[in-house]
Amino acid sequence: MDKDVPVSVWPEWELIEKIGEGSFGKVYKAKRTERGRSFYSAIKIISIPASKGELDSVRSEMNNEQSTREYFRNLVEDCIQEIYTMEHFCGNSHVVSFEDFKVVEYLDEIGWDISIRMEYLTSFMDYCTGKELTEKEVIKLGCDLAMALIYCRKLNIIHRDVKPENIFVSRFGDFKLGDFGIAREQAHTMSNMSKKGTYSYMAPEIYKGEKYDSSIDIYSLGIVLYKLMNQNRLPFLSLDKQLITYRDKETALARRMAGEKMPAPVNASAAFSHIILKACAYEPGKRYRKPEDMLRDLEKLRLAPVNAEKEWEKSQWELTNSAELERDQRRYAPQEPEDRMERTHVAEDPQIEKAVREEEAQLRKPAKNAVKNYEKQSVNASSTKRKKQQRSGWDQERQISPWTVSLIVVALAACIIIGVYMKLIHDENRKAQNTENVMEVLEANDNSTAQIDEFSTSIQTIKEQANTIVSELPDCEEVGKEGDRLRYYDSNGKLVKALIYPETSEDGVYEEYYYWDERLFFAYVWTGNKKELYYYDKRGKLIRWIDTDGTVHDKENDSTEYTKRGEKYWKNALEQLDE
Repeated sequence: MDKDVPVSVWPEWELIEKIGEGSFGKVYKAKRTERGRSFYSAIKIISIPASKGELDSVRSEMNNEQSTREYFRNLVEDCIQEIYTMEHFCGNSHVVSFEDFKVVEYLDEIGWDISIRMEYLTSFMDYCTGKELTEKEVIKLGCDLAMALIYCRKLNIIHRDVKPENIFVSRFGDFKLGDFGIAREQAHTMSNMSKKGTYSYMAPEIYKGEKYDSSIDIYSLGIVLYKLMNQNRLPFLSLDKQLITYRDKETALARRMAGEKMPAPVNASAAFSHIILKACAYEPGKRYRKPEDMLRDLEKLRLAPVNAEKEWEKSQWELTNSAELERDQRRYAPQEPEDRMERTHVAEDPQIEKAVREEEAQLRKPAKNAVKNYEKQSVNASSTKRKKQQRSGWDQERQISPWTVSLIVVALAACIIIGVYMKLIHDENRKAQNTENVMEVLEANDNSTAQIDEFSTSIQTIKEQANTIVSELPDCEEVGKEGDRLRYYDSNGKLVKALIYPETSEDGVYEEYYYWDERLFFAYVWTGNKKELYYYDKRGKLIRWIDTDGTVHDKENDSTEYTKRGEKYWKNALEQLDE
């Protein structure tokens, strides 16, 4: 037996090894042998005061020895509160089960040892070692701990220290909440300004010394789930850095406590991200108010097929499949018949449409009249004879046959019809060339909805072009070097993709530009787990911007930020073509 392992206060239980430390004290694995079979428990020992240095420090501040003893006796009573708290949860499968306790007072000095015997479980930290939890497992963890918080709420208790170190796993794979060492009844805590707990998972209101309620446990659970679905990194910690420094952690904590909006955890599906971010919302009023509400959403997600959604979330090219973007496409979907949409590239404004119809009618009228007149002449020519003509070389009267007249009429009619048709083609081309001017006039009118192409079709085209380029990149010529910039050229020597690294980027981010016929149509800007997507039409106008929060901005030409970003990355993309 390890010499540092103390003697158990229960003779039948032998302490084998230390397996961890809680908020107060140390936890040991204990074994009892009965009829040739071994049984195991976990025994937590809390020493008050924790060290001789702590005792001497309090002594120096007290008037006498009795005052010092009373000070530490009160701490003992506070710690026994954990025992009473855990006793309430007996029989609950989602809270570590309490079995027995003993308090032993020192004889020769001020001090006490409190031993608490509990069921022996695997610590969550050991359970996670060497493996990455799936989303399904993390959702189950969320469900189990939400159940534990439901029982806490029913008993009017706030745990205040929900973190991975206080989570345990049973042999059946159930997750349990333990270490209620700093738990207090909610009625005694509403006005308490204590900062007990772990900063990494602490709710902002505790950190700032403000009033809090049971939603702080929901917040801490949300942060636990966030970390598990974010490559084991807390919010605002870089995913690119292999080594995280103390300064990195302090900066990330400061940003979280200042209320900066958290990015979505990178490995969570869209639905799971929504649940996690709602649980750890900065403002208490925007969180789940009760663990029952959080459990309901988690259970709904656990029972739903989430694999397809998870794959969709990971793919930068499949963003348009989300419900929000489908709603946008329905909003911009054409209401006119298909043949009418093929006739013009401009979404019809009532006045412009009327003018186009009148112009086409005028252009077609000469053709109709010409055909009608020549048909009439053909009929007359076939029933009458031509007048006599006086010609050099003969004096006799000659008549033209009806068949000849018909051929002449048909030929003349065909020439006129072809001429009219060519004029129509010319006018259509002229209108197409003037489309940009029409668009500029329409966009100047805030009530206009005109676009170069039908909106959802443009978005789908961009998506298909992007997929095509990505699939062809392995066959492209790669020019440049990593850490600076890379360019990819197709077999015809045309630039199809440019990648700018943070070291070269003006903003210190990754910039990816995708070209079709050497014209920018898609930009992908990202740093860490933040990403932004930009969709451009054939003229180089930004038509969709998806920001780092996943918010979709479509055709927001009245937004300064929207216009500024669109022009900025368009200019950056052109610079890659020139070099």
